[in-house]
This record gives sequence, C-alpha cells and structure tokens, in this order.
Amino acid sequence: MSLNLFDKRNKPPWQVLRYEELVKNQKSIYFDIEDFEEIIDYYFTRGHLKKTLNIVNYATSVHTSSSALILKRAQVLAASGKEDRALNILSGLETLEPSNPDILLTKGAIYSQLKNYEKAIEHYDKAAGKTDEPDYVYCNIAFEYENMGDYNKTLEYLKKALDINPENDLAIYEAAYCFELLSLNDESIEFFKNLIDRHPYSIEAWFNLGISYINTGLYEKANDAFDYAVAIDDSHTPSWFHKGYVHGMMAEFSRAIECYSKSLEQDEGDAMKYYYIGECYEKLENYHEATRYYLMCLDKDDSIAEAWMGLGVCKAETGDNKACIKNLKKALTLEPENTTCMLLLADTYMNCEIFDKARECYDKAIKVDPEDKNILLEYAEACASHGQYKRAINIMAEADEKFPDNHDILYKTSQYLFMQGNNKEAAYFLEEALILNFEGHQILIKDYPKILNNTTFNELVELYKPY
Repeated sequence: MSLNLFDKRNKPPWQVLRYEELVKNQKSIYFDIEDFEEIIDYYFTRGHLKKTLNIVNYATSVHTSSSALILKRAQVLAASGKEDRALNILSGLETLEPSNPDILLTKGAIYSQLKNYEKAIEHYDKAAGKTDEPDYVYCNIAFEYENMGDYNKTLEYLKKALDINPENDLAIYEAAYCFELLSLNDESIEFFKNLIDRHPYSIEAWFNLGISYINTGLYEKANDAFDYAVAIDDSHTPSWFHKGYVHGMMAEFSRAIECYSKSLEQDEGDAMKYYYIGECYEKLENYHEATRYYLMCLDKDDSIAEAWMGLGVCKAETGDNKACIKNLKKALTLEPENTTCMLLLADTYMNCEIFDKARECYDKAIKVDPEDKNILLEYAEACASHGQYKRAINIMAEADEKFPDNHDILYKTSQYLFMQGNNKEAAYFLEEALILNFEGHQILIKDYPKILNNTTFNELVELYKPY
C-alpha cells in the first residue's frame, strides 16, 4: 500500500501523462500554451534536454506567436550549450517586447553562463526597472560583481536589494559572506545594526549580527544578538548552534551543551553537533558523556577525524591507552597530515614508553609542518618528562637553529640543562633569554618550580632585572 501512495506522490502532472500517451499511440497532439509550459518544465528540470528541445520546438510551431514558449526555447537552447542561438532568439523577441523583464533576465543569465559578466550586468540593470522584484535582480547583479572579484560593488548592490526588501534573506547572507571575505568586521556590525533599526524582527539580520560579533571576538554581544534571534523564533537552529559555540568560547561548557542540544531538536541529522557536545563534555572532564556523544557523531558519519581524536583522548584519560592509540590511528587514516593528532599519538606512545613509535610521530609532525616551533617544544618536553634530558637538549638545539633568537626556545634549553645539572651551559642560554624577554623567566618558574632553589638562576635574574 505504501508503494502505491509513494507512486501517487511522484506521479507526473496530467499534461505529461497525456503527452506521453499521445506520443506512444502516435496521435496528433494539441495543448494550450500553459499546458505546454508544464510539460516543458517537467522534462527540463529533470535534465532531459534533448527531449525538452523537441517538445519546445513542436510547441512553438503550434503557438507561433507565444513569447512565453519562445522564451522557453531560448532557455533550453542555452542549457544545451547553444548560447549564441538562444541570444539571437531573445534579441528578436526583445524588439517585439522591449519591456518584458523575463527576456532581459534570461539574456543576463546566458551572458553570465558565458562568463561575460559586464554584459550580464548590463541586461540585469535594464530588467531591474521593469520587474516586480527588483531586489532579486540587484542580487543577480551583485553575484556578477562577485564573479569579477569586485566585492565592494557586490556589497553596493546587495545594499540596494535590502533597501527595497529588508527581508531578502539571500541578500543578507551574501552581504555577510562579503564582509567576512573582506575582513570588514566593524562595517559588518554597523551594516546589520542599521538593517535591524529598519527591520527589528529580522531573524537573519540578528543572526548575522551575532556572526559579525563572533568574528571580532565580542562573544557576549554575539550571544545577545542570538538571544534576540531565538526570541523571535525559538526554533531557529543556526542561532541555537552558534549560541553553543559562543558559550564554548567563553568556557561556559554546560550552557554550550544546552544550546547545542536545543539546535539538535530541529536537526538531529548533523553529526558535527554531536561532536561539539562531546567536546564540551570532554572539557568538563565528563569522559563518559563525551565518549557517548563522540560515538553518536561517528554513528552518523564515521569520516569525522575530530571525533575519532576526541574518542582517543577520552580513552587515554580513562586509562585505556590501547583504545586511544587505535582511535588516533583511525583519525590519521582520515587526515594523514593532522599534526595535532600526531602529537596526541606521540604523547600516548611516550606514556606507554614505546619511545621509538613516539619518535616516529614527532618526526613526521615536524616534517609535515617544519615552521611550527611548538612541535619541537612539545617533543622536547615529552622527552624531558621521561628523564631523556640529552634528547630534549638536542631537540632544542635543532629548534634554535631553525628559529634563532627565540626566547621560548632559549628558556627551555636552559631548563633542561639545569635539570641535567649542567649549570654553566644553562646559565649561557638563560642570559640570552633574559636579554630577549626578561618576563619570560616566569614561565620557566611555572614549568620548573625547583629552579627557584638554584643560586645561578636567582643571581642572573637579579642581574638582568630591569630598573
């Protein structure tokens, strides 16, 4: 029974069924203009271009003076790669109906298809004054300027569209995209605040104002903007999701979970939402719930490397290093150049004292991103934490060669030398570090509090203390 209902829902319109019956029985065919349009649209939207062209040619032979059918013919020809023929037909039609905006819009679309963006703009501009929806025509002009890389002009026409219709969501989102692309965060905030002044119940304006605040790091203001959006429409999923993101950025992980969960009520199919909830639970050190949500994420999409990594971290935190390694390896099969994952795996191998495997991971991470000094610093720290001071010092020597005069590297080198008991050489590196950045020695104290018991360290800090 369900199959029959499904068939009825997908049954072609009666005009198409009648047309196919007449063709099959080789009977003469007559339809009025509207019926022909229905048949043409049915096949055209399904990509049956050859069949559509045959029908439209027949239709225009029956209704020779129908501009609607001639326009359809031009559209089908353009879609079939016969743009020149389509433009010739439209030019002839335009002389007969110069005020028909559909002709101008179709010509604009064809010129855009040919990447002749200036011509497309020219025809869209003519159409704007003749159509009932000029805001959407201005959007088309904006897209052409976007194709040309002229984002200032793009914004100009999107603003024109919104001046006419503040509820044009297409223009709102495209404007937001352009502001973000041009890094015009302050201008974006001003733009959406002005739009809200004119249209205070625009959910999309409030939402994009929130996004603009996120881009400037103003998370509390972003949250306020999203609050207005969900006050207008409590089911606005994107606002709930971004509220979750904002609370996460403010380290309010419980609130973030509430908001992410609210966004799931309207869209349970988005695997990444489960990942973000899992990440929040991980930050709260609730590894059981974090694991549950990571698994829910992977159940919906097992190609998300971040979820495999999160699962690995949870396993490590609960003492299951074997499972951790397995999950991190899975993540690396999905993202082979993810250095964060390589370092997590290396750290796990170090904890398991599988030092050769750890070294392989660190070396691979360095090879993938040789300009990231933090990889070398983390590598050295892992070695030092396992008493491998000589190895840590050698790594810092390599780092110093790649990144000369870096106070972080110099302080760390001095730390490992002090830990090794080599005060004389440690003093040399400490002096260099103190000269470059005196305040940096506080990090050394934090990382290695025992240094405060070292006379050489205290004397040098006192010597280089600024007055």
